[in-house]
Amino acid sequence: MSWKNVRLIFLREVRDQLRDRRTLFMITILPVLLYPMLGLGMVEMMLTFSEQRRVVVVLNADQMPTSPKFFDESGINEKWFSGGADDASRLQIVTDLSVNARKEDDTGDRSGSKENSPAQLLQNGKALAEKLAELRKASDDRGSSDNLSEIQDRLSNAFVDSGLQALVIVPEGYARSIAALQDDASIGVDHDNDPPRSLLVIRNSADDKSAVAFSRIQGALNRWEDELRAQTFEKAALRPALQKPARLQWVEVARGEQVAANVWSKMFPAMIVIMALTGAFYPAIDLGAGEKERGTMETLLISPARRVELVLGKFGTILMFSIGTALMNLLSMGFTGKHLASAMAGGMANTVSLELPGVHALMWLVILLIPLAALFSALCLALATFAKSTKEGQYYLTPLLMVIMGLTMFCLSPAVEITPLYSVIPVVNIALLLKGLLLSTTQSGALVVYVAPVLLSSLGYSALALWWAIDLYNSEGVLFREAEKFDVRSWLRSLNRDKEPVPANHEAGFCFILILLLQFVAMSYMRPDLSGSDVEAGRKILQTTVIQQLTMIACPAIFMGLLLTTSLRATFRLRMPSVNSMLMGVGLAVLAHPLSIELSSFMVQSGILPPPPMEGLTRINELLQSSELSPWLIITVFAVTPAICEEIAFRGFILSGLARGGRLKIAVLVSSLMFGIIHMIPQQAFNAALLGLVLGLLAVHSRSLFPAMAFHLCNNAIATFHAKSGFGIEADGVFFSRHDGMLRYELPVLILCVFGVAAIVLSMVSDLRKEQEVKRANAMKAFNPPTKFARQMPAGA
Repeated sequence: MSWKNVRLIFLREVRDQLRDRRTLFMITILPVLLYPMLGLGMVEMMLTFSEQRRVVVVLNADQMPTSPKFFDESGINEKWFSGGADDASRLQIVTDLSVNARKEDDTGDRSGSKENSPAQLLQNGKALAEKLAELRKASDDRGSSDNLSEIQDRLSNAFVDSGLQALVIVPEGYARSIAALQDDASIGVDHDNDPPRSLLVIRNSADDKSAVAFSRIQGALNRWEDELRAQTFEKAALRPALQKPARLQWVEVARGEQVAANVWSKMFPAMIVIMALTGAFYPAIDLGAGEKERGTMETLLISPARRVELVLGKFGTILMFSIGTALMNLLSMGFTGKHLASAMAGGMANTVSLELPGVHALMWLVILLIPLAALFSALCLALATFAKSTKEGQYYLTPLLMVIMGLTMFCLSPAVEITPLYSVIPVVNIALLLKGLLLSTTQSGALVVYVAPVLLSSLGYSALALWWAIDLYNSEGVLFREAEKFDVRSWLRSLNRDKEPVPANHEAGFCFILILLLQFVAMSYMRPDLSGSDVEAGRKILQTTVIQQLTMIACPAIFMGLLLTTSLRATFRLRMPSVNSMLMGVGLAVLAHPLSIELSSFMVQSGILPPPPMEGLTRINELLQSSELSPWLIITVFAVTPAICEEIAFRGFILSGLARGGRLKIAVLVSSLMFGIIHMIPQQAFNAALLGLVLGLLAVHSRSLFPAMAFHLCNNAIATFHAKSGFGIEADGVFFSRHDGMLRYELPVLILCVFGVAAIVLSMVSDLRKEQEVKRANAMKAFNPPTKFARQMPAGA
């Protein structure tokens, strides 16, 4: 491979992208302008909304106590507001006091409209008070729920049409009630027969304007009540300290930069994921599907550069724009957020710190951005290469964007932190590690242990995606394919016309997705009813398991095999195996079981895998251990049925489809991952994925499904007996032990199993390599052109 050609392709693509005004706008101008404009717009809207005056109507204001005085000539006394006169001016107080009536021209609507005049607002408030009294009377009379609902609806509708945002109703005799309470507080008079009257505040929580008005009037009333309480304690000759006997104090230990880190830890990981993907999205479509639309793909392919060099050059271009877009957006968002708090109210600036993270955190951000951008760049390039047009490319990349956004939302949850399991999940690992490094600056040393698995796994996923893109570029059928045009009749005719002995790759993938969706359905709608006796509940579990295996795993694969292929024998590997292959399957099952048990236990104990849901599993084990359930029935359900159904689907239809084209290693690996995913529970998924590798190797080596079925049956049967009785083996402390009542295998047994499994697996791998070498040699003999000397010899020589 010539890196000079890669460099030339890279520079060519970069120049083309920089000439594109849309790319320049998305990469540079948009992030520079977007966040300042959004920030200023949000501040302006919040300030505008908060500065608007809200209408509060007060009925029977003359019934309020005169000490402390809540109202004055201008409305509510400004000392009851936290912001003083500024907050008081943001409320239009309409009362029935004569002093406010004389100032109607000053406090009313200057437009002259009678609808919003103080007199009309006061009348609307009185009408609301009457409807409220009617509602309370109906409630006290224990009226029907329909009547109460009707009255409440009328009250709500009337409040919306009234033109006011809050209504304060001061009851008759409110001041006398408070004065009597203060006078009798010191002698302990019981007021149960004459309880103090309550001041009512009516609001509409569904209306933002009403919510703002209520918050302002509530704050003023709370401060007035505090003053009234102080006077009451003073009259009762009680110590002021008794007003707050708990004497609570709040101590804030977080520094300003730590508060800012908490804010950025929620924003930066999400933004870095979304913007890295967005930065790769549009250049990838232009460099892939755009080349086909412009007709320049053919010119590029006939250049001296190899296909891998073309892909690497395009990949480097997309990677540069992905990193550039993410950094530009993060810097713009960071500087905008830094100055956002200072542009808002003073209280906001004092309580919220949006200082940018330190250099150490920003360094980790850049380091983690590179593998993330590489993954997105390779994925977007592969999907865009597969598309025929830019429109089709957008269709392919949009689902990727939706999936990534879902993973990002998952990472934003405060309850989700990085674990050994999450450290190898693509996208999630980088987002969670970055969130932890930004949030826990003092504990970053504990998170550094995750850096290696996060970077290595992310780079591995990027390499796989890049390999996929290179593979697509080496396929003429993909590069020059027509745009997808789906017609139901043509598709149905092609099912019979274009059938082949084994399924295609996409058909195998569709079969897996169908099985996965059916498994999700089973989790919600096929849960067995465990009520009743233990025997009945156990039988329901067995019935549900058989139905699920047959209808949701085996049937989709068999149906697709009948519909899409011409040879069920080739699709499902229904060939008679050799005795040696069957013995290999049984021997591997016996040897692999102790390793599987101990490895999964180690993964759970070390925190790499979460523990299984013990409550449900314990209940199921208790039901299955019922003496009235036949052990052979349990073996049939949990060993024979999965061995047949799951092998037909995964080592039959899916593995045959994935292995089409001779890529056996990839087919075995991918089918094992699929096999693990459908088991849902992480511990079972891990075991199933590892055993899936052995099952796939058995199926490929023997060219038959039956050795894999034998392995699956024996493994599940051994696991069932192991969970049920532990084979009756006594713990000797050398070869076997017991932990929480379960049989465990010690080091000597594990060593023997490792050597046994390694010997059988290496033997099968060696046989496959020899077979591939023979096929390659035969292919070279078939393609053996005559030499120049042989062409010049006469025919009869």
